[in-house]
Amino acid sequence: MLTAKLLLVYFLQTATLVGINVDTSKIDPEEAFCLAQNVYYEARGESLQGQFAVASVTLNRVRSSRYPDTICEVVQQSVTLKNSKKIICAFSWYCEADKKGKEIPVRNKDGSTNSKVVEQFKIASMVAIKVLAGEVRDNTHGATHFHNPNLSQPDWADEMRLTKRLGNHDFYKP
Repeated sequence: MLTAKLLLVYFLQTATLVGINVDTSKIDPEEAFCLAQNVYYEARGESLQGQFAVASVTLNRVRSSRYPDTICEVVQQSVTLKNSKKIICAFSWYCEADKKGKEIPVRNKDGSTNSKVVEQFKIASMVAIKVLAGEVRDNTHGATHFHNPNLSQPDWADEMRLTKRLGNHDFYKP
């Protein structure tokens, strides 16, 4: 059965055949999948530069001592607020009940392939692979945070420095 994870593994194994001329032998498929998921859910409607920026923020967090040490841990990072018991996730999609722990819907309910989702996930996968292979430089100038100012105004934005505006997202670093 076709799944997003199988698609990513296929893209890793056939990178040169699908137009990515990079060495994928040192890319961990699980980490690449977590990065591709994050790019897909956070930026699938953005330009390639916007998708590269989301991938860069994820990797900037991995490189920072303030965050977990792996891509999957960064993407899945959450805290439970003491007073309200509310769970806050580093990346909002991970807290959404309809996405957490579920596969990206590359199949429709009738079992047919959802070609729009497959194409969007293919692009997110290519972004993840290129970033992990070192083919794309950080276009956020070291940002560890981003948000869509049309959808939210997080408190942390006032305490950070805006580094870049790309598409629907503003990017920040401490």
